[in-house]
This record gives sequence, C-alpha cells and structure tokens, in this order.
Amino acid sequence: MALAPHPNYSAQVPPRVDDAVDDVALERVMREVPSGALALSLLTVGLLLLAWFLMYAFVFLPRGMVG
Repeated sequence: MALAPHPNYSAQVPPRVDDAVDDVALERVMREVPSGALALSLLTVGLLLLAWFLMYAFVFLPRGMVG
C-alpha cells in the first residue's frame, strides 16, 4: 500500500542557484573568519587556564604538602 504525497508537496525541481563567488566578498570573508576563530580559541584557552589556576589555588594549595 503506497502513501499519497502530501497535498502541499511540489515535485518541481527548484531553480539552480548560481555558484559563482564574488571575489571581493570571498576576500572579505577570508579576512574576517580566521580572526574570529582565533578570538574564540584564545577565549576558550584563557577560560581553561583560569579554571585550572582556580582549582589549583582553592583545592590543591589548601591541602598542603603531601608526604
């Protein structure tokens, strides 16, 4: 038993979108994207180091020397 397609379903193929890339837009994106990725990675590493130092200061230092 086959199901009938939804009444709003269109079997027409959508028109093809031109894949041409504007050189100016490509240059702008390639200039912006790496700086954003660098900023995100620096923020993440900074938060990781801050968490590690806080754990060291509030967990390990109060326990004192082991041995």
